Amino acid sequence: MRGLSTDELSIGAGNLHQVKIEAKAEKGSHLVGVERTARILSAVADADAGNLTEIARRTALSEATVLRYLNSLASLGYIERFNNSQYRLGWEIFRLGQRAFSGQVPSDAVVPTMERLVAEFNETVNFAAVKDRSVVILEVVESRRAVKKVSDVGQSDPWHASALGKALMASMPDSVWHDLLASAGMPALTAHTITSVKKMRAEIEDIRRRGFAVDREEAAEDLTCVAAAVPTAGGGASRYALSISFLTHRLTPESLEHAGAQVIQGANEIARKLP
Repeated sequence: MRGLSTDELSIGAGNLHQVKIEAKAEKGSHLVGVERTARILSAVADADAGNLTEIARRTALSEATVLRYLNSLASLGYIERFNNSQYRLGWEIFRLGQRAFSGQVPSDAVVPTMERLVAEFNETVNFAAVKDRSVVILEVVESRRAVKKVSDVGQSDPWHASALGKALMASMPDSVWHDLLASAGMPALTAHTITSVKKMRAEIEDIRRRGFAVDREEAAEDLTCVAAAVPTAGGGASRYALSISFLTHRLTPESLEHAGAQVIQGANEIARKLP
């Protein structure tokens, strides 16, 4: 017989009434269970790693109900329990995420250009897309250096503080990127982050004139990124962008301009291969 976990032992009788209400609601609609599963997974993801009490608070569900879902999700590999009382996303979530992003864009249209840029600069190269009003990394080819920028497929970059985000915004009508920033916000991530629409408007104009965007330690200290939007056939807003991530001390003004020219060329190469 399975012994009770610490979390199971800690759930007292005071939660019984709430558990009965939640169980009755779940029996009334199959969609309730789906919605609760999504809420619990999102709560675990937002917390990176959280305990039962934290996850229950974030989802507004009883601890007993949350524990029942966590146990089921853990048995399927979607949640991992560690340190006896902490929960984080499991390997199965990562596997599904990788599958979701693979095939979004044909690899042979993107990776050869990214590998060429890594061979020249020995810095990490990223390819991103606009997904659900976010800037999402689809492909990463990492530098061979010991100290380098590390990106993960599926991660989101900030619109206002990343070269990828700014390059994509520069391809949009002003009203569209204004709306994006109004909903996403412009928090200061470093002392160099652009946090006003007025300054961003001037930045967008510079990007349009120059053809590439630069993140000058705006998202992270000692990190400078250069990016260009992948042009579209009709000249409209781009869905994709390409970037090179440098540690700032490895860049000179001359090498920055060269990197900008090369990332523009790379973006154009990819545009010609995309359907």
